[in-house]
Amino acid sequence: MYARNIHTKYALIDILELEKSQFTFESSLILPTDNEIIYGFELIVANRTFHCEGCIDLVSKNKDIYLYKAAVQPNDYVEFELLYEINQLATLHNKEFARITKSYEPDRYYDDVVVNYIC
Repeated sequence: MYARNIHTKYALIDILELEKSQFTFESSLILPTDNEIIYGFELIVANRTFHCEGCIDLVSKNKDIYLYKAAVQPNDYVEFELLYEINQLATLHNKEFARITKSYEPDRYYDDVVVNYIC
């Protein structure tokens, strides 16, 4: 903060959107959004921890929940590894989504039904 390091307690936040150089999160905390304040973030994605720093902007407020957008500057290694993990999760979830929706296709339902008649 203003060229001084200030160590505070950590706070958990809910990340709503995650990209390589920014993310949107919500928190019950009223956080200062001055550009002179640089926040440190620790992201845990698929059991891997990533550290980055950046500034935040207040996007909106709804009752006691504040929506912020963080612009971060990850180093090349963190950016590469974080993108890799995000892509892995997206691929996994797309496969799961395809598998689940395939079970609702009407043609597939009739293909799986086998009826044996014994006379």
